[in-house]
Amino acid sequence: MASSSSSPRNNNEHDVFLSFRGEDTRDNFTSHLYSALCQKSIATFIDNDLKRGDEISQSLLDTIEASSISIVIFSKRYASSGWCLDELLKILECKHNYGQIVIPVFYRVDPSHVRKRIGSFGDSISKLEERFPDKMQRWRSALTEVANLSGFNSHVIRPESKLIEEIVSEVLERLDDTFETENKLVGVDSRIEEILSLLSVGSTMDTCKLGIWGTGGIGKTTIAGAFFSKISRRFEGSYFAHNVREAEETGKLADMRKELLSTLLNDGNMNKFPNIGLNFQSKRLTRKKVLIVFDDVNHPRQIEFLIGNLDWFASGSRILITARDKQALINCGVNKIYQIKELVHVDALKLFNQCAFGRDHPDASYIELTHEAIKYAQGVPIALKILGRFLFGKRKEVWENAISKLEMVPQMEIQEVLKISYDGLDDKEKNIFLDIACFLVGEDRDIVTKYLNACEFFATSGIEVLVDKSLITISECNKIRMHDLMQNMGREIVRQESINDPSKRSRLWHHKEIYEVLTENMVSNYDFASYFI
Repeated sequence: MASSSSSPRNNNEHDVFLSFRGEDTRDNFTSHLYSALCQKSIATFIDNDLKRGDEISQSLLDTIEASSISIVIFSKRYASSGWCLDELLKILECKHNYGQIVIPVFYRVDPSHVRKRIGSFGDSISKLEERFPDKMQRWRSALTEVANLSGFNSHVIRPESKLIEEIVSEVLERLDDTFETENKLVGVDSRIEEILSLLSVGSTMDTCKLGIWGTGGIGKTTIAGAFFSKISRRFEGSYFAHNVREAEETGKLADMRKELLSTLLNDGNMNKFPNIGLNFQSKRLTRKKVLIVFDDVNHPRQIEFLIGNLDWFASGSRILITARDKQALINCGVNKIYQIKELVHVDALKLFNQCAFGRDHPDASYIELTHEAIKYAQGVPIALKILGRFLFGKRKEVWENAISKLEMVPQMEIQEVLKISYDGLDDKEKNIFLDIACFLVGEDRDIVTKYLNACEFFATSGIEVLVDKSLITISECNKIRMHDLMQNMGREIVRQESINDPSKRSRLWHHKEIYEVLTENMVSNYDFASYFI
């Protein structure tokens, strides 16, 4: 709607600024529009100062500048106020300089009367000519320019409730278009668009449930959070349930349920309803179009406890569930599953550089080391961030030493994130994972399954579990694949069994350690068999 010759300002304090003639619309149309915007969690500024002088205050000028959108409500006596017309000049300045969006609303006034300054509207501005002769030309030009923008006409859109509904919808759409993540998230926008498509956001179809699946640290929560921030205001209620698995483990799931219900129902009195059940609260939920994100779910009982039935909500509702385990998503009854993949090289490079150098490009002398670090991280965002932040501001010699160390000992903070999925395995599945990490990456799945079944590891089902938890993948030619970070994690788990004495570990794979153990008679015949079945 509004074009700009320069970049828009970021981190605006307000989403919307309302410009209006108080005597005409403050207690009717404008108050209703303000309420409707606030109900959609749109940060809206309304000037409630009933006493106005001739000069507009600097604080109000700053407020206009700190807004993403200005809604100008033209009423019959709007142009009789020099204050309103000065607001309009500032709004147009922000439009031209920062790309601020301007939406005119013609409330019980003909747009052509505003544009040409005729009729009673024209009479209003003419009365100001004697007092403000030096401002008249600029005011007239501003009225013409804003009246030529696409806007809303109360004579065309009736009743007023529908007019307000359409204005709010337009504002939401405009805010979505100008959405920028505060942390300059890398590789997120295209994935949000894919999720929007999968969820058919904007349609009135029945409740749609999408699972977001991927290994630890791959960016599930980040992408779900960016998606939630972008579209949550389109819904009658929205809630982001952070770290559901952790909430259950720490006994805080009941508190999360109270907060969820209180937020969705806009009712702070949820303590009276310890159980959802088939009571009035569930019936109230069926009347609302909601957006809910359940983050890091590992069992359907968590969803059942928090909200009961995911199909309770009104048509158009959308549910996102993030999980490391694909089977957990299936058990939760999602309609579709979206798998998060590693970042492509260009995005991985950009993310690492932002963390390691504070900008998108590395220092010239660090280019080779940068590519070594990115090669180690293999496109996993958490690894790129942790490595980048660790190396930030460090000397080149420290970079070289740290990257060389990674070849021998994995970075522990990365290990802790990745190991959560491993910790959720049973003993048989852990053995399968460790055998694959140490010996069997790249081998044929059928051969590996046969071998591990002979070890009584129940590998047919166990390998499926590893795939569902994103610990391994199966290639098109039936080969077992494992991300380098996962393989390093598995081998580090084995190394930690006995850091200084490799003969006491359950598995050996490095030729130097194998040679040392065999030549120094550090292993019995029984142990030898367990190493090299």
